[in-house]
Amino acid sequence: MDDRRFEDAWRKHGGSILRYCRFAAGSLETGEDIAAETFARFLQSGDGVKGDKVEAWLFTVARNLVRSHQRSASRWRSLLPQLGRSAQSSIDPEYTTDLAELLEPLGPNQRLTVYLRVIEDRPFAQVARIIGRSEAATKKTVYRALAQLRDAEQFTSINPHHGGVEHE
Repeated sequence: MDDRRFEDAWRKHGGSILRYCRFAAGSLETGEDIAAETFARFLQSGDGVKGDKVEAWLFTVARNLVRSHQRSASRWRSLLPQLGRSAQSSIDPEYTTDLAELLEPLGPNQRLTVYLRVIEDRPFAQVARIIGRSEAATKKTVYRALAQLRDAEQFTSINPHHGGVEHE
């Protein structure tokens, strides 16, 4: 894609895409990130998008990115209460100490699998390729790990002196 085509698309549609992303994401910063990703994907598309379809293509990509972001955020919101975490201890977008604490009862392979599937919102097939297992085995690992986290949370709420036990 030449620079001129990208600049034309940005000039014609950048403002409306940015406003939509901010509105749909419910956050100025997240909306800006999604709009930037939308145009990055447009740039990567090369000349695959026809001239009269650029606006529709950009809105479709932006809508899909917003949905993906919302699914990921929704998974976190549903996962934390499920594990007995208070609403105030929300996970930081950078997934720092809270994330490590949340996944502490899991073994290293389970942590990686849950991280890729739940936190990064990757499809099971992609996670399976990364960890070198079948898709069915990957699904089992995720479901068992989440069940283990629920059980660990229930146990620690009964016995506050219980430390995290490493499981494989």
